[in-house]
Amino acid sequence: MIEREFKLAAEAGTELADLTHAVPGMSVGPKETLQLDAVYYDTPSLALARWGVTLRSRRGEPGPIWTLKLPAASSDTALSRHEIMFDEPLGAVPAAVHTAVRAYTGSQSLAPAVRLQTERTQFDVELDGHPFAKLCDDTVVAQVAGGPINVFREVELEFVGTQAESAAVSAILERLRDSGCTDDEVPIAKALRALGPRAFDPPDVVIPDVGKRATVGVLVRHVLSKSVVQLIDQHARVCLGDQPEDLHQFRVAARRLRSDLRTFASLLDSSLTTSLRDELGWLGREVGIGRDADVLAERLRSQLSQLPKRDAKPVGVLLNHLAATTNEASAHVAATLESDRYLALIDALVETARQPKFATRPSGLADRVARTILAKVAYKPLRRLSRAVDDLALDAPDAALHAIRIRAKRARYAADAVVPLYGKDARRLANALADVQTVLGKFQDTTVAEAWLRSAAKALPSTRVVAGELIEFERADRVQLRAEFRKVWKRASRPKLHKFLR
Repeated sequence: MIEREFKLAAEAGTELADLTHAVPGMSVGPKETLQLDAVYYDTPSLALARWGVTLRSRRGEPGPIWTLKLPAASSDTALSRHEIMFDEPLGAVPAAVHTAVRAYTGSQSLAPAVRLQTERTQFDVELDGHPFAKLCDDTVVAQVAGGPINVFREVELEFVGTQAESAAVSAILERLRDSGCTDDEVPIAKALRALGPRAFDPPDVVIPDVGKRATVGVLVRHVLSKSVVQLIDQHARVCLGDQPEDLHQFRVAARRLRSDLRTFASLLDSSLTTSLRDELGWLGREVGIGRDADVLAERLRSQLSQLPKRDAKPVGVLLNHLAATTNEASAHVAATLESDRYLALIDALVETARQPKFATRPSGLADRVARTILAKVAYKPLRRLSRAVDDLALDAPDAALHAIRIRAKRARYAADAVVPLYGKDARRLANALADVQTVLGKFQDTTVAEAWLRSAAKALPSTRVVAGELIEFERADRVQLRAEFRKVWKRASRPKLHKFLR
């Protein structure tokens, strides 16, 4: 779930204002006192803290003992985090949690970093008789491992739901501030406050700012870092969640990284790009099994609903077979993300994003202005795509369109890479190529679905008629998508979209 809360500091002895009737219809419940004892885990370099992640085990309240909190986007000054709880015993970090954070920690080990003993006074806030928020008044005794003891007081206003009325929030915060509470410009988690300045050092990968006069070195770091950060951010969600979009975004980051390394191949050390591209290709194939299963499930469930009721029994057989396919794919993805090979790749990607190894010739390449070099680099995959489409016959086999899709993806990512240099011109080209990639991606989905249906029909004879009907749906979709591809390519191939690269 998403935890959304405001945090304020208060001096010892400060008496908080009564929030009853802070706005019409607001009331407060009875107060409850808890004694909480939490241990937060991190690496020696505080890798989790620097990524804005916290991992704790806590005693003193009912419910799960372990909690992992990941950063979440927020449009206001509230601290918003994805909160994942695990009902596991105290002791060693649970295996599932350890796997979920390994993209943040790399090969570093986890150990207790800080202990927070908290005396909490809390009460519920209701609005018009409905739960609205919980106010927690915490006095915290913090001890960093091997360090001094620190005592501070913090007031949390945590919302029950993901939405909150701004007028009510403002009224509560105003009353608390009038009581003497103060808030930081950027809200800070207790554990990070206790850990001190080192917790606010930059994470292992920082996306550098890029201007139109940026050097080659800065632009390459920007592009690679952006995808590495996306890969790392999605890792935990893939491990812990069940949302197909999380796996999709993880796979997109891996594919984009591989494509970017190909785009910049002439600028970077060849041994580096070859090794990383090989390993990213492996990762893409392994997690692609899960992504393909998710897409297949979505397509077939949609199309199965179009079949007549008399096909209900074989449809049920197909759905059960499909569930087994997706479960096997999920297990395969999980095993991949737990492997030592994947961990070694994460460490290599982090190091490369921080300090890419550039080709030794020409000398000083990384310090040259990017605009003088990158236009030609970004135009090359577009030219190859154009030539491939020109050579494409109207009745080209399905595999030929899949090959075009791969070229379109490379050209699109190359255009994306130079958006910081060329702004809206590069963005328009990238968007047009994304449309081509999307249409051909759907085309490929139909071929994957047909292959699965043929396999299922062979294994399950009772589903042959239904599978045949569904295969006809897939073929009809491919006919439409072939025509749509020609339309989107006509838009993407307009010369005025490319002229800024020449």
